Amino acid sequence: MRTLAGQATLLARTVHDIAVDNLHDEIVVPNPFAQAILFFRREAHGEELPIRVIQGPKTMLGYSDVLDVDPVHNEVIIPQSFSDAVFVFRRDVGGDVAPIRVIHGPKTRLDRPEAVAVDPVNNLIAVMTRQGVMVFNRTDSGDVAPRWVITGPKTGVSGAGTIRRIVLYPEGKKIFATGGVRGDYLDVENRGAFLGVWKYGDQGDIPPWGVLKGVSSVALNPEAKEVIGGGSRGVNAYHVPELFE
Repeated sequence: MRTLAGQATLLARTVHDIAVDNLHDEIVVPNPFAQAILFFRREAHGEELPIRVIQGPKTMLGYSDVLDVDPVHNEVIIPQSFSDAVFVFRRDVGGDVAPIRVIHGPKTRLDRPEAVAVDPVNNLIAVMTRQGVMVFNRTDSGDVAPRWVITGPKTGVSGAGTIRRIVLYPEGKKIFATGGVRGDYLDVENRGAFLGVWKYGDQGDIPPWGVLKGVSSVALNPEAKEVIGGGSRGVNAYHVPELFE
């Protein structure tokens, strides 16, 4: 339908994540090599300039290649994998701006955060790290402990080399997170890529109560009760109403 590409877009050689803000008709993309967050019109096409860019020394952004957008509270949440932190910026402000909140410190248990998801309805932020899933209050700032921690060998989402993607389902209060070892997508003993589902409040070394194998990236279509999963076999839609109950 449309292709957004070219030097004027300021996009890097690769895009590892993208967020769509349907409320404000925008697309939000990180550029990890330029330490920047780019905002485009949702219907941007061709070699189109971003409408806003967050970039500069005040941002404190390092290598940042994943993010999520909270259109309800006008915020963008972006983890910093090399500084063990999560930054929150105003969505509607560009330029060299400081984050409005920073989650960072030993109590946070943030060890190389590599994926993030926000729930603006229940006011939560979920972060995937090498230790597992850390769930914070949306308004947390500073050196704060997570509300819930999902970690341990039974979860399948702990350890170096784990595939990390996460989506929250506010209406059903569910956490959809990928796990498994990178590059081992077809392992029949569940060491390969998989999508696990947990409930809000789950803590500790608890296995997922729902699993889809061979899924390393995820999006949700709750109206159709579908999970859209990417993996070694391409992009597939799974009709799994039981996961949305």
